[in-house]
Formats: sequence, structure tokens, C-alpha cells
Amino acid sequence: MIRKLCLLFLFALFFKNAFGQNQQILFGFDQLPQTLMLNPGAEVDYDKHFGVPFLSNVFFQVGATNKDITYNNIVANADSDSDILRNIYNQNLSSSDYFKINQKIEVFNAGFRLKNTKYYLSFGMYQEIDGYAGYPKDVVNLFYQGDYNENGGIRYDQSNFDNINFIGELVGVYHVGISKKVNENLNIGARFKILSGSLNTNSVNNKGHYVLSDKALVHDYNHMFNQLNIKMNSSGLLNNEGNLIAESADAFKGLFFLNGNYGLGLDLGATYHASEHIIVTASLLDLDYIKYKNKVTGYKVAEDFEIQDDELFDPTFDSELSYWENILDLEDFPISNGNVVDIDILNNSYNFYRSPKLNTSVKYQIFRESNETFNSIYRDARFVTPIN
Repeated sequence: MIRKLCLLFLFALFFKNAFGQNQQILFGFDQLPQTLMLNPGAEVDYDKHFGVPFLSNVFFQVGATNKDITYNNIVANADSDSDILRNIYNQNLSSSDYFKINQKIEVFNAGFRLKNTKYYLSFGMYQEIDGYAGYPKDVVNLFYQGDYNENGGIRYDQSNFDNINFIGELVGVYHVGISKKVNENLNIGARFKILSGSLNTNSVNNKGHYVLSDKALVHDYNHMFNQLNIKMNSSGLLNNEGNLIAESADAFKGLFFLNGNYGLGLDLGATYHASEHIIVTASLLDLDYIKYKNKVTGYKVAEDFEIQDDELFDPTFDSELSYWENILDLEDFPISNGNVVDIDILNNSYNFYRSPKLNTSVKYQIFRESNETFNSIYRDARFVTPIN
């Protein structure tokens, strides 16, 4: 099971750096109905719209904060997943680097103006994949180097587990929104959502550290794992043995309320004409909550342990997973709480709060004498705040 957990965790760190259509390109284009998905308070100058399924809003974005994470860098001479993961490790990332993936397909989207022409009603459904993974540099160094540093010396400094942080989900979202023109300067809007969670995995707010000591009473070294509180939740992905159980048919059904994972959400937005030339827009998206109950499996390590040995941790090149599986499962080591690392298996439902996204923009317009728009200087800033 340890091997499967390591594979799942390390796979969460691997995202090829590629960009398709970027949804944020649409932000601020009030002429396009899809702008309402990014800003429910966008100005609407049309009376109705209808999005053609799978064509009106499709995008895919994958990337990393580090410029060295490119497709060529991570697949170079790679014949397996292990080679790809090692290529990522060789880029010498920092603990502040992270990886992300976001994909969306709009199944349908429509809207019309109400009898009170100040209001515009929109509704629809879309499928979304959202993923985020921080880079746990200390843990990765320990995984590949063990107790040795890059220069071959013994490393006695602490390896922290706090930055083990990742989320991944597949959801179906059904929404209805309302946009209101308050006056000539202000337009506001809100969108209410019902969510069907298909697949989910997350591990956040982890604690603990590893440190090497040469003051063991019996053996030469004391490998101490202290203050541990590491937890991972999953729904629809793993069974109790850590085997993947997700199938495409089950994932598809999960988008349509057929697996019991339900949630609610809210998006907010506004457009404000600060002056004749300046337009300010802002939106706060994905204030969402889902309760996962379907095929729930979680893993938790919350008990400190020590491994006393005459040898340093020294993973075998290209066989790191097997090495650590043997280290943590063998009965030859006097681990303080028993003969194996105690991993609690959790099958209780859990609550998941999606990562909110903040979009803002400022647009400056220059007019001709005829009062027609001559030019626009547009600036857009997007801030994504994952829940850690």
C-alpha cells in the first residue's frame, strides 16, 4: 500500500507545462456570453443567448511556476513514470513552486432578459477538472537522497512535511445566475450552483518532520519521525488497499448526481464605471462546498515513531519506491509503536471546500470626438488562492 500511496502522491506533482485555450482571455469581453461565467456582474447588452454544447466554452490549462518545467525537460530520455519524476526532481525546484491543472467543458449555457429589463437570467451546466500541488522539497530530497546531501555529506537538518499539499477533483456544476443593472455606473451579479462531485483527492494542513540523530542508545543512528499529522482523503479513487478503482463510467455518472456527493456554491461579480474613461471589474468565484460520501477512503499517520539502525537512509538509484517500502514495512527495525508504520484507514465522509478564485481588471477607454470608442487600454489581474 505504501508503494501505491507514494505513486499517487508523486503523480500529483507531475504536470507537463502546456497551455491550450485560457479561460481568462475571456475576462472583460462583455460582448461574449461566456464572460458571465467569469464575472456574473458583467454588463449584458444582448437579450438572449444559447451556448452550443461542447463548443461554446472549452479550455485546458496545465503548468508550473518554475520556468524550467517544460515538456522537453521532463520527458527527455524518459522511458517510464519514474524517469519523468526524476527529471522533475533534477530541475532543483524550491518549496515555493507549485503545479496546477484546470480544464472545463461547457455542456450547455443559456440566458434571457426578464420583463424587468434591468435583470438578465442565465443558467447551464459544465464539467470541470481542477488540481493543485505544492512542491514538498524536503520530502522529495529525503525520498531520492536519504540522509545524504548533494555533496555526499551526512544531513542532520530537519526535513519538514508541512508543505505536502495537493488537491484534485472532477465535478459537474449546475448553475443559475442573475445580473442586474443597478444604474448607469454599476452592474452586479451572482450565480448559485449545485455541484455533483465525481472524483476527489486532497491532502492539506499536514504537520511533522524527520530528523537524523547519531545519539541512539543501541545502534549508530536514530531516525526520528516527530509530531506527525499527515492525512489524505479520496472519493471514488482508491480502495482500502490503496488500489485505484476509478473507472470512466463511474466518473461520468458522478457528474450527474448518481454517486451521492453533493454540494452548493456561489459566484459574485460587479462592473463599475469609475469615470467616463475608467471601468473596474471584479469577481469572486468558487465559494463552493461539497460533502463526499461515495467510495470514501482516507489515510492518516498521526503517531510518532523512530527507526534505530546502524545504517543511514540511502535509497537505491531507480528503485527508490521499493527501498522505502522495505524500510517502512520490514520487521527488523525496532520501531517505537510496533513492527510497521501505523497507517490509519478512514472510510468516513468528509467535507471539501473548493479553492476560491479572485479576478480583477481595470480598463481605460479613449474616445474620438464622435464619442465612439477609439482605443482601450486593458489590464487584467487574476489571483487564485488555494485553500491550504
